[in-house]
Amino acid sequence: MEFIDSHAHLNDEAFDADRKEVIEQCFATGVKRMAEIACEVNEWAPALKLSAEYEGAIFPVCGVHPDYASTLNSQTLKDLENYLLKPEVKALGEIGLDYNEYEGCPKDREMQKYAFDVQLKLSAKLNMPIVLHCRKSRAADDFSAYEDMFSILKNNIYTGGIMHCFSGREQDAFRALDMGYKLGVNGIIGYKKNDDLRAVIKKAGLKYLHLETDCPYLPPQSKRGQRNNPSYIPEIAVTVAEVTGESLAKTADITTQNTIEVYKLKI
Repeated sequence: MEFIDSHAHLNDEAFDADRKEVIEQCFATGVKRMAEIACEVNEWAPALKLSAEYEGAIFPVCGVHPDYASTLNSQTLKDLENYLLKPEVKALGEIGLDYNEYEGCPKDREMQKYAFDVQLKLSAKLNMPIVLHCRKSRAADDFSAYEDMFSILKNNIYTGGIMHCFSGREQDAFRALDMGYKLGVNGIIGYKKNDDLRAVIKKAGLKYLHLETDCPYLPPQSKRGQRNNPSYIPEIAVTVAEVTGESLAKTADITTQNTIEVYKLKI
């Protein structure tokens, strides 16, 4: 069985000491390809460098994460377009809205909305899929991030892509699917408190899922507290297979094909 990690941050400083060894370990566990998400200006060039070192195995996705929305101006937008025109870059992302505020760290929601909107227009111009990021506020009943995200998406051309690290409500999942976006599933699918998420993923079915790690963050349940990495994709696949009631082989095959299609990878 072969797998693809549809969302990783291998250039994160967490891998500075052993990046090569980690990547080789991923290949050995059946994770043959990985999307390197470069979501702020200073990450774009290193992502292309990494992809050149592992041509055909690691491919870049470039964009401006909502946490870096203030860095997006006319020049960085032009620079981003130039990166997206490079054939090795497979999508624009991760972009979207993040309303999860920490104490002493307020977030400018209007700036995020602006950055999201202009990047969506760029994806339409280039006919490029996007990797969506949407994180709600800490208030249990505040899903305004999703409401704002869908409102902005509706006012733009749908180019399809992946709603990465999906953790919203059932209605959010199916609104995304209706717009042509599929759901990224990572280690949180196995967290004990996530019964509602497992129910949504089961209802969506393998046809609409991508496997991801979001490493070095969000390791699967058995690795909680440790650094995450793409070699844990098979473990996530086991949990997804259990949740959907499908075999591991079918889970690997369908989710891999989904990722090949959205990123337009060579088979």
